[in-house]
Amino acid sequence: METLKDFVTQNTRLYGEHVAFQIKREGVYQKFTFAETGKMVESLAYSLQELGIERGCRVAIIGENRPEWAISFLAVVYLGAVAVPLDVLLTEENIINFLLDSEAKVIIGSGKLIGLLEGLKSKVPSLKAIISMEKEAPVGVYSFNRVVSRETGVIKQVPTSEDLASLVYTSGTTGNPKGVMLTHRNIVFDVLAVVPLFDFSPKDNFLSVLPIHHTFETTAGFLGPYHEGAKITYAESLKSYQIVANMQETGVTIMCGVPLLYQLFYDAIIRKAEEKGMVAKISFSILSAVSYFFSQVIGINIGAKLFKMVHKNLGGKLRFFVSGGAAIDPAVIRGFDSFGITILQGYGLTESAPILTCCALKHNKIGSVGRVVPGVELKIKNPDGLGVGEIVARGPNIMKGYYKRKDLTGEVLVDGWLHTGDLGYIDEEGYVFITGRAKDVIVTGSGMNVYPEELEFILNRLPQIKESCVVGIKVKEGLRKGAEEAWAVIVPNHEYFEKYAAENGVSLSPDLIRSIIKEQIYRFNIKETDYKRIVNFVLSEAELPKTSTRKIQRFKVKREFGLL
Repeated sequence: METLKDFVTQNTRLYGEHVAFQIKREGVYQKFTFAETGKMVESLAYSLQELGIERGCRVAIIGENRPEWAISFLAVVYLGAVAVPLDVLLTEENIINFLLDSEAKVIIGSGKLIGLLEGLKSKVPSLKAIISMEKEAPVGVYSFNRVVSRETGVIKQVPTSEDLASLVYTSGTTGNPKGVMLTHRNIVFDVLAVVPLFDFSPKDNFLSVLPIHHTFETTAGFLGPYHEGAKITYAESLKSYQIVANMQETGVTIMCGVPLLYQLFYDAIIRKAEEKGMVAKISFSILSAVSYFFSQVIGINIGAKLFKMVHKNLGGKLRFFVSGGAAIDPAVIRGFDSFGITILQGYGLTESAPILTCCALKHNKIGSVGRVVPGVELKIKNPDGLGVGEIVARGPNIMKGYYKRKDLTGEVLVDGWLHTGDLGYIDEEGYVFITGRAKDVIVTGSGMNVYPEELEFILNRLPQIKESCVVGIKVKEGLRKGAEEAWAVIVPNHEYFEKYAAENGVSLSPDLIRSIIKEQIYRFNIKETDYKRIVNFVLSEAELPKTSTRKIQRFKVKREFGLL
């Protein structure tokens, strides 16, 4: 199997009547079998060819997670063209910039974006046609029904393994687009290297939650399950209660998510236990401890039996969760493990298609991001005394480079090695641990390195804190001028403070919140070594700025709070 077109050809033949995709619409799940999907893909590919799309032409795709997005992507790569996945949350300015840079000839978009996309034609000279993902479309726009139901003729071109399959933009900077060029070989290799580690099968039902334009979801939540003949269910929304409802209704077995989502699930489970009273709370804690002991020490998972209601609330068929996009608190993994639910953590970049390492069901070390996937090389560059250094990797999944940006390509691809910019170490068993981003490391006056993620893990466990972001601030005067010190931007947990005020008969005020958090920071500091202490903190009433995959944007935090 060399190209993504081979995925479609194989699966149409092997899994014809199995359901490939399903989504709830007007209260009913609409299903697309592999056979139906294959016909739609071929028909859309032919329609694109008739619109003048040839091998190597760029076709942009923008929309929410849905079967039409997946079918569009498969059709573009089936034809030998290049898919340009765009974030549905992009500003109009960024959409224009990425379309201009990629010279996209066609854009396939969600119905709610069609009005916006129609207005782009005069601003993007290369853009020749717009296709709506809806059944019907306004005059001048092709409807999805029209392009996937026409009679097909001969498709003139066939992609090769070295052809570009996807051009993924990773920067939102309007003046400096950075398109990652991923070939069929890059993506196919990564899918085939990862799926055996999870024992996927046609019996599995994946819940697609993460933004599908993101390479992690494209590979792990779409192409991986699709290749193995599994069913993919698209979540109605990102609201946790609707995600849980979809899991219950469809019997989800696997889901890829981000740490924040699993934290919300975990907090909800704990909160329900606490609401049942002190006896239930103590019993819950004892059962959790017993289950974790059996799992980690004896090697027997009894959590599913002890916590039947937790499993039932998540649909009753869940096999495991996969976490990616950012580091997850090990305490959350251990908590779910005590319930008999495994969370597997992985690591990668868009530039590596994206998975470089991952934990597996038989090899899951809590706190690590797993071992390197077969066929990929990974090493630590310039390790310090603790073995921490920059992670570099090479293999068949490493990108071809940045589109039109040889200067940037040369900075990260050196002698075939991808310089990730991430810091970490590899233990004696080959498990990789991420300690932070090289550019985010705080270097103190004594020359010690402080990794923000390490401090955030501890802060975020405090009941008074909803979320935090630790940043380095340069000292502007005195003997330590030029050195950095750690500051924290903190979002208070208002549920905690409302309960605290009611129980203690005091008025809830900003001064009360600040004084209590100040006390918690003091207690945090006396437990830490000198160079890791939080020097000062800022409170934020609003959620901290994040990417579409819920990763905190440190630069924006520093800019918004005047900490640059």
